[in-house]
Amino acid sequence: MREKREDSSAFEPTPLTPNMEDYLEAISHLSQEKKVVRVKDIAKRLDIKMPSVTNALNRLKSKELINYEKYGYIELTKEGARIAQKIRNKHSCLADFFSDVLRLSLKTANEEACKVEHHLSHGTLRQIDRLTDFFRSEDESNKEWIAELKSILDERRLSDLREGENAQIVKILGSGVFRKRLIEMGFRKGVQLSVIKYAPLRDPMLVELKDFQVSLRVEEARNIVVTLVDIVNGDHEQ
Repeated sequence: MREKREDSSAFEPTPLTPNMEDYLEAISHLSQEKKVVRVKDIAKRLDIKMPSVTNALNRLKSKELINYEKYGYIELTKEGARIAQKIRNKHSCLADFFSDVLRLSLKTANEEACKVEHHLSHGTLRQIDRLTDFFRSEDESNKEWIAELKSILDERRLSDLREGENAQIVKILGSGVFRKRLIEMGFRKGVQLSVIKYAPLRDPMLVELKDFQVSLRVEEARNIVVTLVDIVNGDHEQ
């Protein structure tokens, strides 16, 4: 369970540009991971050339947010650490929301948080944080609506799966002859399947179910709702 951020100033805006926030956040993370932080460490983490990092560090130094001498180690000042924590608050708030509430993978949640963390107001972030805390509280109480929402958010269209992914059919959409054809091909609720491969232009796709393979147009696969499952020792597990 994460530490709650009760401080009303936790998401207040910083005096830095989004670019400078990224540098300060990187220094903060690296400071916890390494004994010392060097220019090359920041360059590697942000995938930026070292001269650009040096220029950014000089700007942060001029704002008295870091201690840094050319070719030396980088340290956050007390004020730098305070602002860095605000930046990390924003990121963790969004990453928590994307992973816990929206059910995105941790990798995707962090990537999405990086994209939007600089562009939301502190009021919006505070509300997202409150919503995430409420969701977790309800989840810990085993509320039925949480389980139902998770089930819905975990659903995917078969056409959205990647090669090698495994799933279980939740339902078949559509009606009439089209739906009947899919059912006759073996696509029924509860059946487990695997995506073998896509054609070079991603249509059609080859799917394996019940020990045989079926070629489906992506348009058809969009009507098959599934949830992802893992395979352990040759068997499917939720």
